Amino acid sequence: MDDGLEIYILDSFLRRVQVIDVFQSLIWTDRKRDLGDFQLVLNTSVKDKRRFIPGVRLAMNKSMRVMTVETVEDHTDSQGVSTLTISGRSFETILDSRLARGAMTDLVTEPKWILTGTPGDIARQIFHDICVTGTLDVGDILPYMNEGSILPADTIPEPADTITFEIEPATVYAAIKTLCDQYNMGFRILRNYDMSQLYFDIYMGSDRTSSQTDLPAVIFSPDLDNLQNVSELTSIALYKNVAYVFSPVGFIVVYPLDVDPDIAGFERQVLFVKADDITDTDPDVAIDKMTQRGLQELSKARRISAFDGEMNQRSQYQEGVDYYLGDLVEQRNSTGATDQMEITELIYVHDKEGVRIYPTLSLYTFIAPGTWAAQPIGLVWEDVDDSIHWADEPA
Repeated sequence: MDDGLEIYILDSFLRRVQVIDVFQSLIWTDRKRDLGDFQLVLNTSVKDKRRFIPGVRLAMNKSMRVMTVETVEDHTDSQGVSTLTISGRSFETILDSRLARGAMTDLVTEPKWILTGTPGDIARQIFHDICVTGTLDVGDILPYMNEGSILPADTIPEPADTITFEIEPATVYAAIKTLCDQYNMGFRILRNYDMSQLYFDIYMGSDRTSSQTDLPAVIFSPDLDNLQNVSELTSIALYKNVAYVFSPVGFIVVYPLDVDPDIAGFERQVLFVKADDITDTDPDVAIDKMTQRGLQELSKARRISAFDGEMNQRSQYQEGVDYYLGDLVEQRNSTGATDQMEITELIYVHDKEGVRIYPTLSLYTFIAPGTWAAQPIGLVWEDVDDSIHWADEPA
């Protein structure tokens, strides 16, 4: 990427009023399901101390997110050199200052906010009722807010199953993030340039792997000279694939969508889930709630496969043109293994060494039972039955 990074100070209408393009370093991170953050380091000056104060909103020329200045530190080292370090988090932090609740009733008569619908619709309803309609208090309404997206439509569909989602007293951020973590959705608040408009939406991303033909494939690999300084992490230390859910009204076994219920032996990894709060006398309601609880806990015990690398400045792929945060791309590692990876994080860095982008890729692949990818971890080729042939296995 040849262009430098620029920081803009925004006015109360979210319009650019000042540009900062001279600094020691800038690290700006956008994330799909977590709060973004930034750190800006400048030489200390009275002018910058006056304009960078906690609460000021910032934008950046390579991102549509808004950051809020939270901390300002003026430090003088042993050589007498003073630096000003400004840091903060993305505008989604405002969701952590809103209560997710259907009504202001006491916890005895109405202990939970219970919503039914698809995961995406429930997440949007939580935001709409609290931050757009102001169901609890009109003071919760966020100015300049629109619902929907100003980015291209996703090609990965949202989960279509209807669920019942129970919300204990929690923040809007915590409630929406719980849903998004469980169903691989993202959420974001984007600034529509200088038009005094913010957009909130739930999104899935687009499939840009070689397994589809609607969009050009995006393949990251050191061998293709588009990634450098790579690091890979894989772990099954916390992995579970079966949940035994116990409640006062019964017991059920829950499996993730990508796990064959016939899984057994060394490959069966059981998670115990105690759901003392599920006391519904209607069996169907109880089963739905216990299933949801099991899936929610299993979502916290997935395999970990992460891939970090520095985007080569000569890369054929340009963020915001060839791919976006949240998209599904293909990653090929040093051994030739290929995975479908979700772009969960984009880190923009500008310092004395120039401008770089660091994408964080996390394992996404949905593994269908019966395919080669679903074969047990640690399977040795010599152990495979002679009657099984590679060409006969589903893709």
